[in-house]
Amino acid sequence: MKLLVIQPWFGAIGHPAQSLINMASAIGRDGRVAYLVSRGDESEFCRDATERLKEWGEVERFAVTTPTGASNTIRALLALWRMRGKYRRIFFFDESLFVLALLWPLFSWRLPVERLGVLHLFGPRMGRRNWLARFVIGRFLERREVRFYLRTEEMAQAWRDAYGAVASGQISCLPSLEIPDDEGRQYPVSHSDILAFGVIGQIRVGKGIEWLVPAFQSDPSLGKLTVAGEFASPGSREQLSVLDGFDGFINCFMTESDMLERAAGQDYLLMLYDVWDKRMESAVLYLAARVNRPVVVYGDSWCGRMVREFGCGVVAPIDHKEAVNVLLQIPRPGSDEYAGLLKGMDAFRQAHSVKSLRGRVIQELLG
Repeated sequence: MKLLVIQPWFGAIGHPAQSLINMASAIGRDGRVAYLVSRGDESEFCRDATERLKEWGEVERFAVTTPTGASNTIRALLALWRMRGKYRRIFFFDESLFVLALLWPLFSWRLPVERLGVLHLFGPRMGRRNWLARFVIGRFLERREVRFYLRTEEMAQAWRDAYGAVASGQISCLPSLEIPDDEGRQYPVSHSDILAFGVIGQIRVGKGIEWLVPAFQSDPSLGKLTVAGEFASPGSREQLSVLDGFDGFINCFMTESDMLERAAGQDYLLMLYDVWDKRMESAVLYLAARVNRPVVVYGDSWCGRMVREFGCGVVAPIDHKEAVNVLLQIPRPGSDEYAGLLKGMDAFRQAHSVKSLRGRVIQELLG
């Protein structure tokens, strides 16, 4: 039975394309799996990502006019319609949930789909704010063929609590496949008198940048802060004027290898997210695991639970001044305490590697 994996946001800022490629490479080249992805502005990044995805299976594409948005989900459904039942199992890797829930009953009338898997990254807030959205999404989740997946158990439980009428087995956690079994190179820790902290990845408000930059500028004893990545939007650039003239700021798009190299240059990766759904996972934790660097996180979150469970980082208080004090006293490379954090990160990496999780994911998608 063939499975079609759909990514309507393949060209979006962030890592939708890379995350899909990671999953495809983890599954391996399997004749039962094909991919349907959006085709937008045909940037060099999108062309390269498409060619890399083709290494792992047949790839079909559909035209879009925006990187993300509801229209992309509609166009994906239209592309699926034109395939006329070629695939009996469908898996939406990203989607506009309300649009999919609203339109799926119409499209399914002519599509002989036995299983529709939907991966969703966010909580059930939309259904709480809007009665129509709650009704439409609730009816969709109750459909016999639908399986609804979240990335963390915290998020899955939030959806079960919000939609109690849905059979418990239809809402579950599907882990990410972001950590390859064997990295091509190792990233040894370098010892320096100056601690290196990094905020790596998409640059937006809510990652602590607005208070971390002034803290490091005013107290050199904290160490060196690097903020590296691409702005999430023009608005983000305006809101984070604190980065103007900051010598630790690197404004650039980073490939996967670039991100690994940049992350490996730090002693700690900072994940002090003030505007963030705490039930969500963070791609930066997987990035840290791949280069074996500890993280600094808030404790009341999925990331905090991982740090406590594996001992792979340091938990900071939510108060910004107290968090800065934690950074001043943080274990330094070469100490026994820092070695313990690296050991914990290795344990996290092993538990969340493709080798550990591949079978579970394949069973969910193809079993």
